[in-house]
Amino acid sequence: MAGVGAAHRIYETFGEQVRERRDSLRMTQLQLSALIGLTRGSVANIEAGRQSVLLHQFLAIAAALQLTPEQLLPAHTEALPAGEMTDMPESVLNALKSIRKSAGARAPARR
Repeated sequence: MAGVGAAHRIYETFGEQVRERRDSLRMTQLQLSALIGLTRGSVANIEAGRQSVLLHQFLAIAAALQLTPEQLLPAHTEALPAGEMTDMPESVLNALKSIRKSAGARAPARR
């Protein structure tokens, strides 16, 4: 199925960013789960890239980690293998570029 590998890498990258930020805030998975209304197991699965998130969950995670949603978007889709990048729909790639460009103009600082 086209784009599955690329989507999986995006969720892995997202999960790594969630874990790194949570760790930097000295927050446990249980504490984060209480803030976002998911189980600790769900947080572990998100951080491992095994569980996708719904939009409202994505926004809750960003808020709980004291980040803007843009800061949690994978920063380097160019790190994906070229073949996987072409598997992603052009509309998705364009949306990611647009969001990053808009976020870059505002340049919020990570805490």
